[in-house]
Order: sequence, then structure tokens, then C-alpha cells
Amino acid sequence: MTIREITEEIGALYERMKSAVEGATAKGEPMSGEDKEQYAKNSARMNALIELRDQHYALLDAQSKAQSVRDGHKAAILEARNLSPAAERKASKTLDSDEYRAAFVRYLSVGMKDLSESEQRAMTEGTDADGGFLPSTDFYATLIEKRLLANAIRGIANVMPLGTFKTDVVIESGYGTAAYVAEGNAVNESSPTFSNLILKPYTMRYFTKVSNELIADAPSRGPAFSIESILARQIGKVMGEKEEATFAEGDGSAKPKGIFAYAAAGTRVTTATSQVVAYADLIKTVYALPRQYRANARWVMTDSVFAKLRELLMVSNTTVGTPTNTIVSAYAPLGWSMGDGRYQDGEPDRLLGYPVTCIAQGPAYPTSGAKDVAVFGDFGYYHIGDRESVSIKVARETFLANNQTGYFAFARHDGQVSLTDAFRYLQIKA
Repeated sequence: MTIREITEEIGALYERMKSAVEGATAKGEPMSGEDKEQYAKNSARMNALIELRDQHYALLDAQSKAQSVRDGHKAAILEARNLSPAAERKASKTLDSDEYRAAFVRYLSVGMKDLSESEQRAMTEGTDADGGFLPSTDFYATLIEKRLLANAIRGIANVMPLGTFKTDVVIESGYGTAAYVAEGNAVNESSPTFSNLILKPYTMRYFTKVSNELIADAPSRGPAFSIESILARQIGKVMGEKEEATFAEGDGSAKPKGIFAYAAAGTRVTTATSQVVAYADLIKTVYALPRQYRANARWVMTDSVFAKLRELLMVSNTTVGTPTNTIVSAYAPLGWSMGDGRYQDGEPDRLLGYPVTCIAQGPAYPTSGAKDVAVFGDFGYYHIGDRESVSIKVARETFLANNQTGYFAFARHDGQVSLTDAFRYLQIKA
């Protein structure tokens, strides 16, 4: 079904459900029998169509991001070769061709030596510095989709291509000052100061082995079980999970520096009570962040911390209209604008009006000791630089004794904060 067909059917189902409810209301009694059964069927169908629509939108978004990242990767490869303008245009066209896609799929199955002369010629256009190859567009779209699902930080940070080994990002590290002066008095010079953030790509490698029997049998099992689809999903998921853990807590030593590694005394808000987060602690964290960064700010924390916060923000009240001493649970006022933990109409959960991004890899809620468990800030100031994104290298002969083919995936990137003042950290008191 197309997006339009899905949308039209959702609209038609809504009108039927609305008509059924209005009919029951006019009669002054709830639906029953066949009407109730039909309403339930329409509701189930609508929910299925909404999920299908959201999957379509997610795929389109992933394809767009994949193409953008792939273009940066392709540009970096072509730039490194110092080709003439005419040769660069020819190489660029080849990388986007069906010929290259077919050659890449065959490369995954048989390696470089068994490719035909024309296939080898096509593959050389996608060679990188590590001897791997740029994936074809559809392979890369699947890989990026899985990578983004496994790494939430990539979706909110400022991601940029790195065209050289090191890239300097100029940042404003200080501001000038303004002052009123009396007429005729000299004006003191006050200039902003600038510094640079150097993004140096670190290499992440992933390795897996696949039996040659599976590679040979995969085409007969359909496109979903092809070796390229299996590898794209697996590489995207595993690399995404490793990236998220590093972009969260990496120490900057032989790896990118994670967002939580920037927590310092001047940027922390410590809870008033040991091992407990109170509603007031969250308010203090929000207003500790300078106002100019709050417009685009969001919370980032692990799923386990998010779940714990929701438990801690539950309060017990005696509700008016209930029997005496009956205790019910309710969320602290204004704490949550949504409470079911799901995306609705593109909106995530919000805490104190600000979106919450949950990550699977990161600091857990502590059982003892002080620990930073959440960060609140503008993630446009956390920069992820991709040098060559992901490339693939096939090692066929090395594992021939076990009748297996080895696959190496390489990704080169860095992650750093350009302005620490744009973030505030919630720390659990020891």
C-alpha cells in the first residue's frame, strides 16, 4: 500500500467508528452485539494501519539520512584520490549505478578474486584507505536504519562529514561585553574569543564469519535472507549499540568522548537526598541550564533511569470522592505530558515539558555512591564527525579451512562537546 492509500483508509475507518459512536449516543446506550464487534475490528485495523504508516515514515527518514551520510562518505573517498573534475564525475556516477550494486552483492558472496574484470573495475571506484568498499545504496539504507535505531544519540547530535584526517570546528568560547558610557568617554574594546574543536576520527572495527553454505543457499530463500540483508542488519545493529555506549560514556582515549564524560562541578545538580530523585531536583536541573540553551534542550538518560524516575515521581494522595483513607497513585503535577512510554504523533515522552531521549547504553541508576544519571541540554553542541562512515572488506581465503567467509566492517568517527555550558547533569547524591 502507498502512504496515500494508508491515509485514506485510516480516514474512512475513523468516519465509520465516529458514526457508530454517534449512533449509540443518540440511542442513549452503549454498542452491543454486531455493532460492538465491528467497531473492535475497525479499531484493530486502524491501529495496524497507523503502525504501518509510521514504519513507512521511519524508512523514508532512514533512507534520507543514509543518502546524506553516503554522499559525505563518497565525497571523502573521491577527495582523497585527488582526481580531476572529469574523473571525479565519472567515479561518482559509477558508485550510484546498478552495475556497482550488482558488483558489490557478488563481492560479498565470492570475494574480490572471483569477480569478473568489469565487476573488479566497478568495485575499485568504492575503495577506501583500509582496502574495504563503500556499500551499495540499498545495503547502506538498511544499515543506517538499524544503526539509528540502536543509537539514539546519533539522531539528536550534530552529525557532520570529516573531509580530512583531522577537522577543526571553530567555536565561540567567549563573548564580548556591553556597557553604558557617559558622553565623551572612551569605549573599552571588548571582543569575543574563539577557539577550535579538533575532531579526529577513531576506527571502530566489526568482524563476523558466515558459513559458505549459508551464502550459497541464501538466494533461494528470498531477498529478506540474502547475505547482504543479513549483514546490513547485523552490522547496523552491533555498530549502533557500540557507538551509543561510546557517545554516552566514552573517555576520549582511543575512542570518542561521550556526553557524560563532560560532567564537572559547575555543570552538576546533585539531588538533595541520597539515592532519591525528587521533583524539585528536576526543576533545579532545568533552570540551572542557561536560558539560551533551553529552547532546544532535551533530557537524555538510560531506559533503567527513566523507569526509576517515573517510579520516584509517583505520589500517594487521598482523592476527593473516594472512600476515606483510600490511597491512589498519581504523577507529580506537570511532571509528565505523556505517560505511556510510546511515541504518539511523532512526540516522545516529555519531562517538565522537554522531550526525553532514552538510550540503552549508558549510566544505570546507582544502588550506592554518587553518579551522574541524566543530562539535560542542547545536543546541537555535541558533534559527531564521520570520516568514511562504514565500509566492508571480505576475507574469503583466510577462513577457507572452516568453509567460512569473514566480513570486516570499518567505521571512523569522533564525538566531542564544543560548549560544556550547554549541558547540565543530574547527579544522584551518595
